[in-house]
Amino acid sequence: MLEYSHINYTIRPTSIFTMFFIFNEDFAVVKLLISLCLLSMSLTPAIAEILLQDDYSVNQVPPGENARIVEGSLNYSFHRESGGRLLLNNSNTGVSYLLNGEVAGKVKQGRIFLSFTLRSLNASCKDRYAGVFLYYKGEEVMGFGNNYASECFTFWDARENYHDKMSDVSQVIDGQVHKVVVMINNDPAGPEDIKIGLDPFCRRSLDRQPDGIWSEYKAELVFDEIRIRCGEHDSVWEFDELKLATEFNDIAVADKDPGEYICPIAMAAAPAKTTELSASNVVSFWSGDILDKERPFSPALIKQLGTVGLMPGDWQIKPQFSSVNGKRYVYFDIDPEFDLYGSGEVTGSLLRNGYKIVLQNIDIPRYDKPDQLYQSHPWLMGVRPDGSAFGILFDTTYSAVLDLRCGILFSTADNVPDYPVIVVEGSSPQEIMLRLGELTGTMAMPPRWSLGYQQCRWSYYPDARVREIADTFRAKKIPCDVIWFDIHYMEGYRIFTFDKSRFPDPEATNAYLHKLGFRSVWMVDPGIKAEKGYWVCDSGTENDCWVKTASGETFIGAVHPGDCVFPDFTSSRVRNWWGDLYKDFMALGVDGVWNDMNEPFVGGGKDNTMPMDCLHVGGEEFSAGDHAKYHNVYGMLMARASREGILRHYPEKRPFVLTRSNFLGGQRYAATWTGDNSSTWEHLIWSIPMSITLGLSGQPFNGPDLGGFNFTADAELWGHWMAVGAFFPFCRAHACIDTPDKEPWAFGPEIEEVSRIALERRYRLMPYLYTLFVDSVRNGMPVMNPVYFADPSDTDLRMEDEAFLLGNDLLITPKWAKNVRKPKGIWPVVSLVGEDSVADKFQCDLQVRGGAIVPLGPVVQSTAEISTLQDLTLLVVLDDKGVARGRLYEDAGEGYEYLEGQYCLSEFIAEKNKDEIVVKCSLQQGGLSVVSRVVKLQIIDGDKVYTTQGDILAPSFIKVAVK
Repeated sequence: MLEYSHINYTIRPTSIFTMFFIFNEDFAVVKLLISLCLLSMSLTPAIAEILLQDDYSVNQVPPGENARIVEGSLNYSFHRESGGRLLLNNSNTGVSYLLNGEVAGKVKQGRIFLSFTLRSLNASCKDRYAGVFLYYKGEEVMGFGNNYASECFTFWDARENYHDKMSDVSQVIDGQVHKVVVMINNDPAGPEDIKIGLDPFCRRSLDRQPDGIWSEYKAELVFDEIRIRCGEHDSVWEFDELKLATEFNDIAVADKDPGEYICPIAMAAAPAKTTELSASNVVSFWSGDILDKERPFSPALIKQLGTVGLMPGDWQIKPQFSSVNGKRYVYFDIDPEFDLYGSGEVTGSLLRNGYKIVLQNIDIPRYDKPDQLYQSHPWLMGVRPDGSAFGILFDTTYSAVLDLRCGILFSTADNVPDYPVIVVEGSSPQEIMLRLGELTGTMAMPPRWSLGYQQCRWSYYPDARVREIADTFRAKKIPCDVIWFDIHYMEGYRIFTFDKSRFPDPEATNAYLHKLGFRSVWMVDPGIKAEKGYWVCDSGTENDCWVKTASGETFIGAVHPGDCVFPDFTSSRVRNWWGDLYKDFMALGVDGVWNDMNEPFVGGGKDNTMPMDCLHVGGEEFSAGDHAKYHNVYGMLMARASREGILRHYPEKRPFVLTRSNFLGGQRYAATWTGDNSSTWEHLIWSIPMSITLGLSGQPFNGPDLGGFNFTADAELWGHWMAVGAFFPFCRAHACIDTPDKEPWAFGPEIEEVSRIALERRYRLMPYLYTLFVDSVRNGMPVMNPVYFADPSDTDLRMEDEAFLLGNDLLITPKWAKNVRKPKGIWPVVSLVGEDSVADKFQCDLQVRGGAIVPLGPVVQSTAEISTLQDLTLLVVLDDKGVARGRLYEDAGEGYEYLEGQYCLSEFIAEKNKDEIVVKCSLQQGGLSVVSRVVKLQIIDGDKVYTTQGDILAPSFIKVAVK
């Protein structure tokens, strides 16, 4: 049985070998053909005989036979016409396909593709092997499939060296079906780079495969035979779809029907029973009937959604619901060319196609490439090839899996209560972000100082060391706004206490920092030492504030102080109690609060947290429930309680709260950082898509620990991290307790200067950055944007995740970025503090969009030096029509007078006429508008640069003669 797939010749003996290992442990659309797409092939008599035997059903293993073709196919319900699949039982000899020696090495095209599917009929894959093997002159040279050692897929060479673990196959619902695709690029030079595509196989076109899914291997690969084998130990496997082709689509194209992974889900699937038009372009889908009294309270949404009408008849994105094998599923069958983004705090690439994300908050220090982190965001945005977009919000707090390897599949345990699946349509991804802001709310206006650079360590102590750090920043003239205090300021790690020897007078320490223009942020964890006589514990016990065990006893778990109790933040009474604890604490001059370890971390517990059957009492918004219901929102509710408490007692302050654990919608209460990263190049590269993705999930105020928290950073790595980190929304360097110093001056004079220049660039951009934050507050737009936001219809930009946009007008490109995809149009490189980034080996290139006016301030050592309506420079870059526009928002930087009109919003326009360029302020709003203001202008018009200054206030304007 032969199939021809545009192939001209067969496999070349020496080749570059690239593999997509596609493990349909959770998905796989399988076609079910046992065929080899060769122009010429010879089969042994044994194979020919086996191909004639097709009288065995899918579940039978013929006694005494090692290999059979059985009726139907792996995906029998959709592909019975394919004629069968190969069943192997303890078949070390297996089945052999011999390549015609006359055509070996004569492949005319630059690459060919080999594919197959396999399925285990055993309950477990452990202690078994099966796969496809490459042979040369009767000797094995390469193999790929399941190995003996564990329930995972891998590949190995002739020396039996096992390589990257490809996929854990123990968590499957489909009888362990997997698809493997091998891409072979011919290279006569050799030895060749063998690039391995990790789980999963992406069915998008070859030129749009997601980045970051490859590992590499070097070998000289020569083969003339392909064998299919499986080991002994009661090993029973089925193989199918063995093909060779010159075109990727011939082996990878998605079938019209769901495959084996989706098959049981699809067969049980049904449309939503309840469909509601909840707002313009917003539809809510429920798997069952729903009454208003049954609608669960949503921590993610700012208001309850109801019904305003019927779903439009042309609505495109609709879910299917099913329940299979103890799990509930929501499935969207989408075009594989749709680009998927969002899903919150995740590692890997910006493009989320092909990923599986576990949505259950977990403390995971020194994370490598996990599928879950400290936060959960059950949210996804899809962008179509034409630039239109949609968003999907799975409105449940329970642990879930978001699987993007074959369409969009969202799964929870079968006992999870019904929840709405909210779908949003928009003409662009930016419109989807606006809709997300309307659904989940936007962040509150932060104090301006929190946008400055911040220095942290676990820990700076005693107080003399803190003063030394602050003095050194000012002496070296390296801009900085905040010094952070980790757990060593406490007495025995008891929150809301101070170590009497290390910090005998915390109020004086804060006053010292304030005098130098610094602010202070102090850590407060949720684990409270279970100790009678400790006033916080006594107060909480008296007010019955603690999470309980399933038997109703106070839950006790281990954290830094030892045995700890944990506040039940589902109760408004407990949240008020917690917020009151900040009254005296903040009175000591504390400026901000750091809520850490709030997944919550519990040492020694399963997944390092409290048992899922612990009990929460709820109250008002929240009903009583177990920890499984509230685990993912525990950190979010803690941040809410902290913010509300500070605001209640200090209503004149804009609270600043940083949280490690959070949930969709948590931007309303706190900023966030990406947890305990490491001082590695991989984590530096990951930090950009991580922060962009958080922004695309509704959390614009975020960033990584600059320089990496764990391990030792060398000077070059730290310099590059500071160079790009200066442009993250949240800009803080942090270091673990057992690492060397990681301050800007700790790496020598060169890196100290690199850090100074990078931070001076950030502070010059403070007027622009502050304006971006106001936009985020008002409409939910990210501060740090993907490059494709410059042109959502340009699909070439969709996978760019090393460069990024700051707002709409600044393109940031790190020096280490390779093959950067940049938007079309006018984007000149600019200098902010006299730096030459083109020649500099560290400083990022800053490019300004043609048509933009970017407001700049002076270089300052902290935002404390910024005054309302300070000195201003307008950086003007004309577009191809000779026009540019920009905006500037200003207020006091602290407090809430801006809500009463005490702000100034200016809009600027520049227009080029025949012999002059006119720049003017076209609009001013707010009570801080002034009669007159002198500004400096730098105007870029093609290769010409003009500088001038003048009064920008309308109706006055500045004219520049065109040379």
